Amino acid sequence: QNGATSGSVRSTANRFLSAIVRHETSTSPASSQQPEFVMAFAGYSVTVGRGNHLEQSYPFVLEHVLAPILELPPLGIKLIVRNSAIGGIPSFPYGWCLSNFLGEDADMVSWDYGMNEGNGASGLESYVRQSL
Repeated sequence: QNGATSGSVRSTANRFLSAIVRHETSTSPASSQQPEFVMAFAGYSVTVGRGNHLEQSYPFVLEHVLAPILELPPLGIKLIVRNSAIGGIPSFPYGWCLSNFLGEDADMVSWDYGMNEGNGASGLESYVRQSL
C-alpha cells in the first residue's frame, strides 16, 4: 500500500471508532441503542443510479455489503446511508447547501462529480469546505 491509501484507510477507521466512542459517552450503560455511522453521498446521475432501482445505486450496494460487517461484535455499529445525489445539478451552488442535502451528522461524505466537473477544482473546493 502507498502512503495515501494507508492514510485514508486509517482515517476511515478512526471515524468508525469515533462513532463508537461518541455513542458510549452519550448513552447510559443500560441503553441498548447501537452507535451509528452515517455515510452521505452526493453527485450526478451515476450516484443516483439512473436506469436502476434506488437500492441498486452504489451507495446502497455499499450499505448492503458493509452493514452486516459493521454490526458484528465488537463493533456493533448501525450503518446509515443517504443517497442525496441529483442528476444534472452541478456541485456549485449545490455544495453550499450540503447540510440540507446530506445532514449535519454525516461521518463520511462522498463527492462524485468527476464525470462532468473533472477539469476544475473550484466546485470541489467549495464542496469540501462546506462538508467540513
